[in-house]
Amino acid sequence: MTIFSRRSFMAAAAATPLVLRVAPASAAPLPPGAAALIDDFVARQKLGGSVAFGRQGKITSSRVFGLADRERGIAFGPATTVRIGSVSKWLTTVAVLRLAERGLLSIDAPLRAALPELVGPYGDVPLVQLLANSSGIPDRVTQAIGAEPGLRASLAGSREMVARFGSGELAFAPGTRFDYAFNNWVLIHAAIERVTKARFEDVLAREVFRPAGLRQTGFADTRTGPLPGSARAYDNGGKLKEALVPPFGGASGNIVSGAADLVRAAHAIFDTRRLLTPQSRTRLVTVRMADDHYALGGRVRDIAGRQVAWETGKVQGYRTHLAHDLSSGRSVVLLSNSDTSQDDMTALVDRLLPYA
Repeated sequence: MTIFSRRSFMAAAAATPLVLRVAPASAAPLPPGAAALIDDFVARQKLGGSVAFGRQGKITSSRVFGLADRERGIAFGPATTVRIGSVSKWLTTVAVLRLAERGLLSIDAPLRAALPELVGPYGDVPLVQLLANSSGIPDRVTQAIGAEPGLRASLAGSREMVARFGSGELAFAPGTRFDYAFNNWVLIHAAIERVTKARFEDVLAREVFRPAGLRQTGFADTRTGPLPGSARAYDNGGKLKEALVPPFGGASGNIVSGAADLVRAAHAIFDTRRLLTPQSRTRLVTVRMADDHYALGGRVRDIAGRQVAWETGKVQGYRTHLAHDLSSGRSVVLLSNSDTSQDDMTALVDRLLPYA
């Protein structure tokens, strides 16, 4: 069984050891206005994490704050990683678009073209509607996890979830509503594995992580356990708030990464042809669900006259916000291992973008 997990993650990161350490307050001087905004945010939120400004795939300035591991007193450092939550959906979507460019699947085709066992209404839904979270397919997997807590600790893959939850009636006509349904991404996970005949984690490593030059990015699930160099996550009361998820959750929110890799990924995806053709990139950033600013796998909106691709991530106590100015190629990454308000993080990133 090959999987981009602990062993391959450590091999890939050999040139950049993931050792948590106390780091300087910033990699380069921050503009005074940005430093004041960050200091105020950290003082109010009392969290651990990092902020990084990037340009053309490289961090230009950054700041780390707080503890990555409160029990052992280990500070957040430049190489500290977190689980990035729904930012994973962007990376998954890039892999789908690359597979589509090679003709392995079509995002406009019904889902049954990739998963022929979907003989009911689910199979009629175009794959693109799942990528836009507008499929109408009910989130029966999340409902099952609520009723069967043991599913959280299972070793099941997406194929097993399709066998259990791959049939039924649609909740609404595809494309008519936005529904941030976990089940969309379980089905996308299964489709990727079916058309490639490979494990999802290996596909993401081959299609996205390696060509984008990501060195600290991998998966942590119930098979692999936590990855080296990852922060612990906490609730607002300081208690641990983290749990491994089953393999079938990999496409939705189970990727682990750090600030430098997220800056590299944004540049590779949005500014270069290293991963996507211009046509595929246009599809990636075209908003489909206007009220939610949702394109494919992530969001795009106008911020102070700039078109910005952005997404937040939330999984247990981990929080991530990645924003990338599509015209200037500048990025802002905010990572946290505390149960911080995503709205507060978004507001901070919006105010930081002019300094990037």
